[in-house]
Amino acid sequence: MGVEFIHDSMSVFEIGSQKCEPGHEWSIGYIDRYLIHYVISGKGKFICDNKEYELERGNAFLITGEKGGYYQADFKDPWHYMWINISGGMAEKFLYSIALSRKTPIYKTTNPDIIEKCFFELLDSKNENSFIISSIFFKLMGEMLRYSEIKRETDKKSTEEYVNMCKNYICVNSYRKISVKDLCSYIGIEHSYLYRLFKSKEKMSPYEYIIDYKIKKAKQLLTETNLSIGEVANSVGYGDALAFSKLFSKREKISPSEFREKNQN
Repeated sequence: MGVEFIHDSMSVFEIGSQKCEPGHEWSIGYIDRYLIHYVISGKGKFICDNKEYELERGNAFLITGEKGGYYQADFKDPWHYMWINISGGMAEKFLYSIALSRKTPIYKTTNPDIIEKCFFELLDSKNENSFIISSIFFKLMGEMLRYSEIKRETDKKSTEEYVNMCKNYICVNSYRKISVKDLCSYIGIEHSYLYRLFKSKEKMSPYEYIIDYKIKKAKQLLTETNLSIGEVANSVGYGDALAFSKLFSKREKISPSEFREKNQN
């Protein structure tokens, strides 16, 4: 089911359902959104970062990031799953609240009946307007949070948790223009406090961390792809290739084209 609606800080790109054949397998490489599969019935396995997880009804798994993931239906009791493809600050907060991340990619519910009911309501709403669809989706989010086996306290976070939330936000949104104000708005703290957190944990300001991450990403693209300098600039959130080249040259003491010539295989 193809669906798209956009909230101030949430985008839902696709919702779907599949009853798999025995042994049906699939793999996903790089993905810059969050892809959640929820198991309605049957069994299967999910492999992420060289870890294998055996899943059944009431479980969900998260795919995100550059490494993607691999999953396969059981040969004797193949699973039926539903999936949601989402992005945005509210999506990230939701995933954080139910302890879903690249490092902890498995969700388990204490009430699969309620969660499945919400999923089916969502599928049945495919011909409704975006407001109806979004209201049902937010209901699903609420029920997944309510009946999650693991919840995080969202109002009492350590320095490490705040910084990790920002780092994850920067990673997922590296292709966009990101400001420190965006980070403050996302995690709900003041600029001065966020500055102190980053200085304490990362030994640099949040702004410096954003630039550092984007330059590292650009260096990877310059050495591993044939994208033009302008395309590399766009891929790390700089619409102006000249401004990007000046920033890159200032930090690396070498231009992007010279860096590519020196380091590309």
